[in-house]
Amino acid sequence: MMKLFGTDGIRGTPGVYPLTDEMLSKIGRAIAYSVKGKKSPKVIIGKDTRISGDSIEKTLAGSIKDVGVNVLLAGTITTPGLSFLTKDARADAGIMISASHNKATDNGLKFFDSNGNKFSEEHEAGIEEIIFNRFHAKGLSAAKKGRVLSLKNAQAKYTKFLISTVKGLDLKGIKVALDCAWGAASGFGSKVFSQVGAKVHTIHDKPTGHNINEGGAINPGLLRDFVLKTKADIGVAVDGDGDRGILIDEQGNVVDGDCILAVIARYLMENNNLPKKTVVGTVMSNYGLKVSLEQVGAKIITTSVGDKYVLEALLDNNLPLGGEQSGHIIFLNFHSSPDGLLTALQMLNIMKKTKTSLSELCKCMTKFPQILLNIKVTRKIPFEEMPRVQEQLKRFNGRLKDEGRILLRYSGTELLARVMVEGRDKGLIEEIAHSLAGQIKNEIGA
Repeated sequence: MMKLFGTDGIRGTPGVYPLTDEMLSKIGRAIAYSVKGKKSPKVIIGKDTRISGDSIEKTLAGSIKDVGVNVLLAGTITTPGLSFLTKDARADAGIMISASHNKATDNGLKFFDSNGNKFSEEHEAGIEEIIFNRFHAKGLSAAKKGRVLSLKNAQAKYTKFLISTVKGLDLKGIKVALDCAWGAASGFGSKVFSQVGAKVHTIHDKPTGHNINEGGAINPGLLRDFVLKTKADIGVAVDGDGDRGILIDEQGNVVDGDCILAVIARYLMENNNLPKKTVVGTVMSNYGLKVSLEQVGAKIITTSVGDKYVLEALLDNNLPLGGEQSGHIIFLNFHSSPDGLLTALQMLNIMKKTKTSLSELCKCMTKFPQILLNIKVTRKIPFEEMPRVQEQLKRFNGRLKDEGRILLRYSGTELLARVMVEGRDKGLIEEIAHSLAGQIKNEIGA
C-alpha cells in the first residue's frame, strides 16, 4: 500500500501529488466514509491564509458532502483553533488546511479525531487503506448528499476559550508586541490579549495569501526589533498556523520552547502543581532544560521529534505539560494541541502573578552550547550497524560524562543524517560533531 501521510499529516505543492484535485477528492471521501456510521456525521474544515486554501477547501467539502456527510466550514482559523472547534462542535473529524511553517506556495492537511487530537498512525493507516484498497467499495457515494454549512463566529469562540484558561488575569499596563506571521492568527490574535487589558502592537497581520511565514516564529529577529521599538514587556511570535510560539523578552532576547518549559515547570513545582514532577520534551530538547528541572527536583521524559509524539507521551503518562524547542507547547489541562497564543497567555499569567519580568524568569535556565550537522547520505543504515561510529560514540560519551549528550538520527523526509552534540565545552562538542560526521560521511556519504 502506498504511503500518503508524513510526520505531520499530508504536505506538498497544490496541484502536484498528493495535493491534486483527484487525490484531495479521494481523501475527503475516505474521511467521510470513516465517520459515516456515526449518528448525523459531520466533518469540520479550517484553513490558514494561503491562497490555495480556498480551492482545497471547496474540493474537500464537495467530496465529503457527496458521501452523505455534513460539512462545517470554520473559515480562517489556527490549527489549535480547529482542534478545539472539532471537539466543541461535536464533529466526528476535523481537517486543517495548512502547511504550518512552510512557505506560502506549499500547503497540506492535518487531521483531528472527535476529541480534537491529531490522528494516530493507526488512524492514518486506516484512511490510507480506504483510499488505496477500498475506494470503490460500497458506501463511498450516497444518494442523499450532505450539506455544507458555515460555522459562525469561529474565531470569537476560540478567543473566548483561550481567555478562559487565565481567569482573572488583568494585563492593564502591559505592552504586548505580536507577530502574526501573516497567518491564521491575524484576524483575532490581538484580541486575545487586548480583551484581558493589554495594549497590543501588531506586525505582519494583513495577509495577502502569498506572504505567510515571512516573519513570525520562523524569523523572530523581526519581532525582536519591534519589541525594542515599542518598548513592549513581551513579544509573541506565532507561525502561519498558530501552533508554535516563540517569545521575545523586554530586552530583546529570544525565548524558545525549552526556556518556556523550564519557566512554567519550575513555577508549577513551586506551587506543588506539577503531577509526578515530570514534563515531556523531545530528543532535541536542550540539555540545559534537564539541568534546570533537576535543580528543583523535576525530570523530563523525551520522545521523538513531533508534537503528536509529545501528546502521546502526555496521555500515556497522565502528565499535563510538554513541548518542543521549536515552540510547540502543550498544556493538556486546557488543550491537546500546541498553541502559540495559549503559551503566551500562560507566560503572561506567571509574569503577572510573580511580578517578574520575562528576562528575569528566563534566568532559571542556561542553554548548553549545541552544534547540529547535516550529512547527505546514499542510504539510511541503522547507526547501531556501523561499528566505527559506535566506537566513536562510546569514546566521546566517556569524554562528555554527565555534562552533555550526542544524538544521531536520520531526517524523516530527506537522505540526510543529523549529528547533534551538546555540552558545556564548545570546543569539545565541535570536535565530537565533526569527527562523527566525518565517519558517517566516509561510510555512507553521498
